[in-house]
Amino acid sequence: MNYFLVPSMNFGIKRIMPSNLIHIHHRSQNHAGKSGYSRLTDYMPVTSIYGNTRLPYYVAKLVSKPHSNKRGLYNAGSVWKEAELLEHLRRSRKESSVVHYLNAERDVRYFVKFRKFFPVTKFCGTFHKPPEVLYQTITDFKILQNLHGAIAVGENQVEFLKEKLRLQNIAFIPHGVDTEFFTPDRVKKESNTIIFVGNHLRDFDAFNFCIPRISEKVKGLKVHVVLPKDHQNKITPHGSITIHSDIHDFELRNLYNCSSLLFLPLREATACNSLLEGLACGLPIVSTDVGGNRFYLEGTKNLLLPKGDNNAYIDAVAHLLSRPETLQEMAISSREKALTLSWEKIAQKVTAFYEDISKE
Repeated sequence: MNYFLVPSMNFGIKRIMPSNLIHIHHRSQNHAGKSGYSRLTDYMPVTSIYGNTRLPYYVAKLVSKPHSNKRGLYNAGSVWKEAELLEHLRRSRKESSVVHYLNAERDVRYFVKFRKFFPVTKFCGTFHKPPEVLYQTITDFKILQNLHGAIAVGENQVEFLKEKLRLQNIAFIPHGVDTEFFTPDRVKKESNTIIFVGNHLRDFDAFNFCIPRISEKVKGLKVHVVLPKDHQNKITPHGSITIHSDIHDFELRNLYNCSSLLFLPLREATACNSLLEGLACGLPIVSTDVGGNRFYLEGTKNLLLPKGDNNAYIDAVAHLLSRPETLQEMAISSREKALTLSWEKIAQKVTAFYEDISKE
């Protein structure tokens, strides 16, 4: 097999990787340009597969139609990606390869099913959904059991994936964050200002219950809510709330930096981009003790509270907004934690994972 050496930041030691590294791209439309797991691609020497092919849409649609989504989402876009991947692997068929599905809940089908025809290629995928969601959306794991390895971005996924995938190579590798873009700016900081970001698995009931009651305790409360336009109806209007949709990355960063803290009640979680970006911008955080959140806030002074304890949310946020010194301590610990989760560091861990599965 052909391999190439990749410089490592660990005392100059070099790691060995397969010579042909391929990412099957996926990006959520709701993620900012500097957000999301697809940013991993920017920190590794890879070929990205987007689904660029001459295959007509009606053919791709016809091919995808018989496939049940009980094995993971598979549609015309997935067929396009497999067609582009086939063309790429044909050109480099003698080179050792690793194909990484950046979102293994989708697009995984023909190649892993017939992996014996690609003997020098290893297939792996990263899973993002909590076990409760995976259990509901993927009921047939036979195809996914043909992967050579899987990455969990939440510690709460690991045992579930081991049970369902039955693979030897299952690793918890945290989600990363762009710590060079998402940075603190103390000059912009405004007092008594809360930010809430995103819609996936957010506890809107808790948020809508808490904000009016926090505003009764905190004079001049300002609340920035960042979410897609088609989810604005989930927010109960209140005089303290300003909703932002379709904003640029720089606007998002500015909103983080002008806020006193990130208030993010969640129903469930593995790795949360908004939480990671809040850490990177040095924001104090009040969130929910669910899923993978403990790992991502471990070692910080931030607060994780029991799901459904709205009174605890209200008391914590109101108390912290009246304690600027405490907020500053939390902010420092947030930034320090984020630096351990920079994409550069996460890319090194993923590189080591590629090396491990290539040894099989």
